[in-house]
Amino acid sequence: MQSNTQTESVFRNSELITGRTRKMAHTYIGSAICVAAVTAVDSLIAGISIGESALASIGAAAPLLAIDQILHCLLGFGISKMMIHSVGIGKRKEADRIFGAVLIAVAAAFLLVYIPLLIFERPLLGLFMKDQTLLDGVILYTRPLFLSAPFLEVFLCIERAFRIDGRAKLFAQRGIITNIANILLDILLVSSLGMGVSGLAWASVIAAVLGYAVSLSHFFSKKRTVSPDFSVIHSREEFWSYIKEDVRLGASATLDEVMDGLALTAQTAVIGTIAGSGGLAIWAVFKALRGILISVSNGASGSTSAFAGLLNGQKDYDGVRYAIKTGIGMALAASVLAFVLIQFFAEGISDLYRIEPELQQLCARCLRIGSYAAPPLAFLTVLSSYLSDVNRIGLANMLALLRQGLVIIAAAIAFKMTLTSFFVVYEISVALAAIVMIVLLVCDRHWFVPARNPALIADYSIRLQADQIAAMSTDAACKLRGGDYPELYSLRVAQVLEESMNYIAQQNPEKEVCSDIQMARHGDGVHLLIIDDGMAYSPLSSLAKPDLTKPGAMEAVIILGLAASVYYDRVLDLNQLSLSVEQPAEVKEGA
Repeated sequence: MQSNTQTESVFRNSELITGRTRKMAHTYIGSAICVAAVTAVDSLIAGISIGESALASIGAAAPLLAIDQILHCLLGFGISKMMIHSVGIGKRKEADRIFGAVLIAVAAAFLLVYIPLLIFERPLLGLFMKDQTLLDGVILYTRPLFLSAPFLEVFLCIERAFRIDGRAKLFAQRGIITNIANILLDILLVSSLGMGVSGLAWASVIAAVLGYAVSLSHFFSKKRTVSPDFSVIHSREEFWSYIKEDVRLGASATLDEVMDGLALTAQTAVIGTIAGSGGLAIWAVFKALRGILISVSNGASGSTSAFAGLLNGQKDYDGVRYAIKTGIGMALAASVLAFVLIQFFAEGISDLYRIEPELQQLCARCLRIGSYAAPPLAFLTVLSSYLSDVNRIGLANMLALLRQGLVIIAAAIAFKMTLTSFFVVYEISVALAAIVMIVLLVCDRHWFVPARNPALIADYSIRLQADQIAAMSTDAACKLRGGDYPELYSLRVAQVLEESMNYIAQQNPEKEVCSDIQMARHGDGVHLLIIDDGMAYSPLSSLAKPDLTKPGAMEAVIILGLAASVYYDRVLDLNQLSLSVEQPAEVKEGA
């Protein structure tokens, strides 16, 4: 065996997973901010072109708009989690059937909810809202959003399913196009045509459709690996099993959104009571900024969720921890930056929204106070999604109840306080929930997943260089012999591993590739999983037409000759090579 100095660099590190999670998160965060900015632009245009009454209408509509998010969490939230887990355990066709089942369920559910809501919105709002001008404004703003909700939700679910292919840049382009189109349409429909809050809503709808047209172009891409299989509807038992699992995964997020809806209702009622329409206008500005802050966390969650779900399915628990730590770190860094910016530019933001001069100082003070909740809110948002990724649904439900329950209690406490006191109490409630979860994480130590896969023999992280490949092969043979495997078999597995890495290196002659390798017990044999960030490849093509003149062809022939099974997939823009090496009868007898 080679010396420790030669093999130290090959042992497992966080470089590949952390780097890919961060790279995808950058794009998702940018995309999420662009989407959230649509609401911010709506409120901005409302304040500039229409006035305080429009801001109040948008603020008062928040509880109704939460219905869309609640339904999405219940039925659309789990689609990417279920599909990525199926792909992680090697069931690609199952992922397609999950895709089809969830799209059918989402379309049906949204139509069943939003058709009655369109019919009965006015009498329903009349039970809680006595100001007819405000009521009319809310209806004008929400009706276009309700009409489009079923279609836009199907588009969103399709985009979430396509995350498997790692097309983060494509979805970022969707966010940019949506936001630019929304700004231009706001100016056209509101400032030029005078359509008021109705124009704001229609601008958001049309812009969203244009944006989704970009992301749905992935249907025609060669990089697409998943397609909805609607034939699942003919297998009722299978169809309902997917929907039940989808609802189970979305239960904690749904509970969080239901509680958030209740909290928004309570907060809106309290602010309307203690500060009137001026307070609601300030609340609308804060919610627009809060939406952008949460979108940063949602962007980080999107990347974390994809990698954590895949790696959890592969029982790569170290990788799961790398992903969640990266996601939380990025969300916290972005939220701290946002906090600093709000502290410096609160007055400018208030002035930009055309808040009445006598309210501007109050608005700036409330924004500064509320921004203190940004870091704990970022932490809780990413952690909440992560808990369902690792199947800790009970703990995710507890977090939802704790987080939003404290906010509702805070709203009740602030009922007879000033507006600034309301924001202070809100901030304290979010911080308390974050402290509780930090204590639980410290007590658990392993981020709510097992410390190690019990079947794991060894895992490595290497760059595809000859010295590191050789060092890894030598160490792998040593580990296998130490695990009571026969020497001849240990050398065979090490050879498969080494030739696999040489093959991958041959596919990337001008690129430095990072690779993570797992070696685990599989019955009497060994299972190898090799993940790398290089170019796509196909070792199986060497069986059909072997051409030994091509780079890596000889290595592929050796791999296919020695391994009992070879499976290749490309997920999240990473190559995944899965190999099983069984012990031949003569090796067992010789042992």
